[in-house]
Amino acid sequence: MDPTQFSKDAPGRLVEATDALGNRGHAFVPNLVPPDIDYGSRELRLALSRADRALARLDGIARQIERPDLLFRNYLRREAVLSSKIEGTHTTLADLVLYEATHVGKPGSDDEVVGNYLAAFDYGRARCTEIPIGRQLFNEMHEILMRGTDELKTTPGRLRDCLVVIGTPPMASARFVPPPELFVRELLENLEAYLSLEDEPPLIKLALAHYQFETIHPYRDGNGRLGRLLISMWLQRERILTEPMLYLSAYFELRQIEYYERLLRVSTENAWLDWLMFFLDGVETQSVDAAARTQRLVELRARYHRILTGRRVTQNIHRLVDELFKIPAMSIPMARDFLGITYPAARALIERLVEAEILNAQTVSVRGTAYYTAGQLLRALDAPMEQEAVQEAS
Repeated sequence: MDPTQFSKDAPGRLVEATDALGNRGHAFVPNLVPPDIDYGSRELRLALSRADRALARLDGIARQIERPDLLFRNYLRREAVLSSKIEGTHTTLADLVLYEATHVGKPGSDDEVVGNYLAAFDYGRARCTEIPIGRQLFNEMHEILMRGTDELKTTPGRLRDCLVVIGTPPMASARFVPPPELFVRELLENLEAYLSLEDEPPLIKLALAHYQFETIHPYRDGNGRLGRLLISMWLQRERILTEPMLYLSAYFELRQIEYYERLLRVSTENAWLDWLMFFLDGVETQSVDAAARTQRLVELRARYHRILTGRRVTQNIHRLVDELFKIPAMSIPMARDFLGITYPAARALIERLVEAEILNAQTVSVRGTAYYTAGQLLRALDAPMEQEAVQEAS
């Protein structure tokens, strides 16, 4: 890390440090939050107003939907895929759905790693009603996030006990070097206290907290995914959203280079305003996109129910359709067990859904069982950020 890139206005200090191989260099220790920022900028006020309005509209849509539980799990799946993609971990939404249905990952895939993201969020969403969003919760969620990894390298659930670098080691050539491990505990305690205050607009607080968490980099691995996961969890914990609908990884992944650059420039140049504007634009853009995506899924569900009429149709098939919106993969044994019917009856229902093109005719075999996926539904979920949403939010 080049210490000359840090201006005299940098919101922290450089300290000398030594890595595990004995290489010496500098690390950056951020100041405690909140920073001393002038929030009076007209540009910032307008960006905050737009983001607040878009988020409020999204929450209003969530409150009006008949069965929100049928939709929003899929948003988390999409977030898990994209957040992991930013960190170089790859799977597809279809593969993740099949992994959830079968608990079997494809050989050589990252399905289990991405599946951990879902499990960590589920745990954190429930646990944050009992304890503050802070070090203990971070550790518990990190332990889940890192399941199945090399524990000697990732130390699941434990703060790092060594120096880490972001970018190419050694320290001198790294893009950024977070604070040495002896500073991590104090910085996290400060962040926890800051998140519990009610002294500034929630979205401003969330943007500042995200920067601080990423800069502290409290774990050997998984920091980016955990930091992005906490955004949606905090919004729901604070009852800003009644359902976990807003995820920023699609925005960050689309503008990945800018995302990292904005974070770095806060550290090097005190460029808080630029980071806040970027973050608020992401909230607005993704809120608009989630609203449009939700409407598309609601209409798709309604269309499925409309086309499933006639003498051969029973209530059971409508129950299966709704179950597909919870997890867009199905096998005949899954349908049998879910509905409590015979295997032949379940097979007849699956065949009817294939005939209606709600399920793909082509199956995936996992341990001798055929699994059908809801292709149209997966495509609706996995489509890139809607261009209308980008234009409306820009």
